[in-house]
Amino acid sequence: MSTQVLLPSITLTVLNPQRLLHGSEPLHRFDRASGTIGSQGTWQLHDREARILPVHCEIIWHEGHFCVIDHSGNSFMNGSDTVLLPGTRIRLRHNDRLQIGDYYIAIRLLSVDEQAPGQSGAHNPLSPFESPPAMCPLQALGALVTQTASVHHASAPEAEDERDPLAYLDKAAHARIDPAIAEIFGEEVR
Repeated sequence: MSTQVLLPSITLTVLNPQRLLHGSEPLHRFDRASGTIGSQGTWQLHDREARILPVHCEIIWHEGHFCVIDHSGNSFMNGSDTVLLPGTRIRLRHNDRLQIGDYYIAIRLLSVDEQAPGQSGAHNPLSPFESPPAMCPLQALGALVTQTASVHHASAPEAEDERDPLAYLDKAAHARIDPAIAEIFGEEVR
């Protein structure tokens, strides 16, 4: 019987996938081998205005942490209107947000202490994007909104609510909305 050794990895997920152009994937996982993001990067992202450079930024493993190094002078982090300083390593943390071109990107860290991919995604607000959900799309949306938008997680849904899309819509309607999410989707989510 073999045991699986989990190495640290980072998953980047586009939060506005409707804007993706043909050939761009909505998520990408990097490990300690690092990689690049750009129109010709390890993770290829293309945009209509061609503002994403061939190597727009890098994701690297440095001193035990994942970092982003911007090469464009036109990337933003966590809703700030100040660009990332080109050539500077910036440590990435779980639930950070990057803006690259028109794309808003969520950061999810998977460390040695966390579960292996494929196990329960209860702690992962992006799990609906990473594997086919075992629930209807409205439930997946409701789970995503309440898990990412709420600072304090409510208790897990009752068994009778698991397959009831209206119960999930009610739960989503009463969830606190993270200002970063509200900024992305506008006033209609408040």
